[in-house]
Amino acid sequence: MEYRHSLTQRIVIVFALMTTLVAGVFAVGIVATVHVVEKRLVTDSLGGSLQRILLMDDMSAWRPRPERDEQFFAQEAPGDLALPANLQALPPGFSELMRDGTAWYAMVQVLNGRKYVLLRNQQGFDARERVLFAVVISGFVLSVGVALLLGWVLARRVMAPVTRLARQVHHRDRLLEVAPPLAPDYAKDEVGELARSFDQTLGRLRLALGREKLFTSDVSHELRTPLMVVATSGELLQENPRLAPHDQQQVANIVRAGQEMSELVDTLLQRARADGVHGPGK
Repeated sequence: MEYRHSLTQRIVIVFALMTTLVAGVFAVGIVATVHVVEKRLVTDSLGGSLQRILLMDDMSAWRPRPERDEQFFAQEAPGDLALPANLQALPPGFSELMRDGTAWYAMVQVLNGRKYVLLRNQQGFDARERVLFAVVISGFVLSVGVALLLGWVLARRVMAPVTRLARQVHHRDRLLEVAPPLAPDYAKDEVGELARSFDQTLGRLRLALGREKLFTSDVSHELRTPLMVVATSGELLQENPRLAPHDQQQVANIVRAGQEMSELVDTLLQRARADGVHGPGK
C-alpha cells in the first residue's frame, strides 16, 4: 500500500483528527447539556411563577414583569387575561410555541376545570444560547488549530530519531569498515531495534564482501601460474618455423587470449588490493 504523505504528516493528521473527534464530542455534549438544563430550569421557573399566581387572592391583579416578559391567561377570565383561542389547545405542562412570529415558553395547568397559561418570551434565552454556541464553536476551532500545531511539534520530536538514523544509514552506503555500530546510540525501542537490524545486515554484508575479496584475490593468484604457462608455451610455438600458416594463426589466437586473461587477472588483483586498503566503494 502506497502513502502519499510522509510519516510526520500522517502523525499530524491522526493527532488532528483525534482532537477534532474529542473536541466535537465535547462540543455536542456541552450544547446538549445546556439545552437540557435550560429546559429544566425554565420548566421549574415557569411552574413556580404559575403556582404563585394561582395562590393570589385576586388573579386579575396580576401584572407582567418587564424583566421576565411574561404573559398570563386564564380560561373564562375577563379582559386581557382571557385565554386566546390559539392557546386553548395547549396540553398541560411545559411546551414551546410560536405566537405572532415570536418564540415562547408555555406552562399550562388545569385547576377546577379551568385552564391557566403562563407564557415567557424566549428571546433572552436564545441570545444567551447564541453566545454559548459562539464560544463553543470558537473553542472547537481553537482546539483543532492547537492540535495541528502541537501534533506538528510532537511529530518532529517523535520522528527525530528515525530521521537521524536515516541520515546515518545514508552516509554508510559505502559500508566502511571503520564505521561504528548504530545501536548503542539509540534507546531500546522500535528505532533501536531498527538500528540493531541494520547493524546485523551491515555485518553480514561486510562478511560477504570480505569473502568475495578473498575469493577474488585467491582465484587471481591461482590463475596467474597457468596463464603464464599458456603464454610461454604460445610464444615458444610461435618461434617454431615448422608450423603451418593455419597453425600459426591458431597459436596467435591462443597467445592473444592469454594476454587478455592476464590483463583481466591483473585488474581483479588491483581491485581486491584497493578494496583491502581503502574499503569497498572507493
